Amino acid sequence: MNITLLTNQDYQTSEWSGGSTTQLYISPVNSSYAERNFDFRISSAKVEAPESTFTALPGVNRKLMVLEGEVTVNHRDKYSKTLKPFEIDTFSGDWNTSAKGICTDFNLMTTGNLTSELSHMSLLANHYKTLIINENFHTVCLYLHSGSIYAEINNKLYNLKKESLLVLSDINIFSFHLQANKRSELIVSKIGYKV
Repeated sequence: MNITLLTNQDYQTSEWSGGSTTQLYISPVNSSYAERNFDFRISSAKVEAPESTFTALPGVNRKLMVLEGEVTVNHRDKYSKTLKPFEIDTFSGDWNTSAKGICTDFNLMTTGNLTSELSHMSLLANHYKTLIINENFHTVCLYLHSGSIYAEINNKLYNLKKESLLVLSDINIFSFHLQANKRSELIVSKIGYKV
């Protein structure tokens, strides 16, 4: 199993029509979002325009979670959905999608035969939680939106601070413990192969 802890210094930020987006992680690590040759990608965007249009991404499955603010996502000829903090919309990248509202969001994109789960965990100060991983997932990414958390994995402690990302790939364990030093909001991305 490979474990990587990333911080703000490791991320790439770029501008888009509605604000800015920060790439937190891409797999394989030598793949490119611009060339659309990735297996999965995790990013966080600041939507600063009152109305924005999403980039068309044919062949990409998307999960979008609002971290701060509120946004109404409209998929033309399909449905609209208003997202408040930690609420999720799952949709296809080839849909015609636009949004109204100002927010900070979290994006999980997968391609090919990959599947994913996206969830939010809130931990109170000095509380423990056990994270259970289904054996179908080969990668788990923990993004700390706020707070401070220790993850105990294979008898080693990893200290996650605000906006850090812990990536576990080629997973060979199915649970580990989390302890919050103060109230914390954690975003959990799980990636695996379709069964």
